Amino acid sequence: MARAKQPMIWVSDAMVSVSSIKGFEADIVLRDMERAVEAMKRNRLGEPQSEDCFPKEMYAKYNDKKEKKQPDFFMAGGLWTVSSACAAVLHQFDLGEGNLYPVKLFQHDRTTPVEGEYFCLNFGAQKTAVLTDQSPRITKPYPNYAIWQPPGAMQDKDIAVSASALVGPDIWIDTQMRHAFFVSDPLAQALRAAKISRSFKLRKCIVL
Repeated sequence: MARAKQPMIWVSDAMVSVSSIKGFEADIVLRDMERAVEAMKRNRLGEPQSEDCFPKEMYAKYNDKKEKKQPDFFMAGGLWTVSSACAAVLHQFDLGEGNLYPVKLFQHDRTTPVEGEYFCLNFGAQKTAVLTDQSPRITKPYPNYAIWQPPGAMQDKDIAVSASALVGPDIWIDTQMRHAFFVSDPLAQALRAAKISRSFKLRKCIVL
């Protein structure tokens, strides 16, 4: 008899990876810094937002560098951004109240487009599933606040989650964690099948 497959949840290590950050400036930052910072904060918390909270254009910061085609998942202008190939996969899954908003990337001259099509990802789903007492490598940067963050150089099974994480949206922010997001196993496998999972830096969670 075939052994039953164990349920699986994945956590991304991309949010603490310097290699995920690309040098772009968002038009909303140039227009209204206060509003842009608020949008970035809400996105990190997994709060749904409308399209007008996200940039329409982003510009390369450095005039001595020509930006090439960007990865499938990266941070640009303080916001998480995906390629069209990645967006096509995400659109097949439950994003909760999240969404994908088109954004155009330009070279420093603000005229020459960067190769590829891109979308800002609004994390619009939250779950409370991380088992902090069974995830010994996570840290609590502020002792007076019940907010945790992933360990440096996160490995498989560093984070334990309850089985409640198996229900609902396929990509989400946990209300107890910062600098991390989680994805379902079906979404992780679809990203792998499309050969675009590498930049997500996915690590296995323990499901209890």
